[in-house]
Amino acid sequence: MIKISIASTFYNDKEMLKRVMDSVLSQTYQNIEHCIADGGSTDGSVELLKEYEQKYHDSGKTLRWISEKDDGLYHGFNKAANLVSGEYFIFGTDPYVNNKVFDYIASFLEGKKPDYVFGGMLFQRNGKIIRLWNGKKGNWKLGWMAATPTLCMKRELWDKYGPMDCKFSSASDYKFQIMLFKDKSLTSYSLERKIVIYYAGGTSNGGLGGKLLSIRECQNILKECNVKCGWFVNLCKITRALFAYSFASHKKIVLEEEI
Repeated sequence: MIKISIASTFYNDKEMLKRVMDSVLSQTYQNIEHCIADGGSTDGSVELLKEYEQKYHDSGKTLRWISEKDDGLYHGFNKAANLVSGEYFIFGTDPYVNNKVFDYIASFLEGKKPDYVFGGMLFQRNGKIIRLWNGKKGNWKLGWMAATPTLCMKRELWDKYGPMDCKFSSASDYKFQIMLFKDKSLTSYSLERKIVIYYAGGTSNGGLGGKLLSIRECQNILKECNVKCGWFVNLCKITRALFAYSFASHKKIVLEEEI
């Protein structure tokens, strides 16, 4: 049975921490290792982590965590990733659509033996869908990227292309993905189903200022990665996002439909 590690990072967000841990504990797949880098929270998150150690043990899953000051989101992800010991790992800061997600991911990994996979993601705000990331494979040169919280990769890829570049505070995950996409020796597949419920917010989704910062950083990343016509790639990426938000259904999320 493949061990899948989840690398999470939180800071003073006890509510989301609990929501994500409960989602992980609900998974019927057993061989899960949840590695959490807390940024030195003072809102009760540390006490919650201590409380949940026994719950993970009782469920047959593993919880590994640290709590210390970090230099932001991507530094936290780097710390969490350094804790993982599974053959594959996935970044996790949001809950999963149902309790069978990791059963499906594991069966896909065992069957295909890919270097990495990715899936779909629901963006929600106040229980309504504000954007749908369908998870289908696209052309990154036309602005496509995988939804980072659904990206499940071999541990060795992190050793090769990690850690996240912390000089980018909003789009370091995009740089990491560009390096994966440029490696033509890697095998990748779409999981062809929704995996994560993303709670709107975050640096690149937190208002106009956050979006402008992300656009600037993506442009610099494309230049740094020597991508030809990077301005066109970035324009396509912006256009994709605008269409995704514009044509969102705004329907109420009903998890039973995702099972």
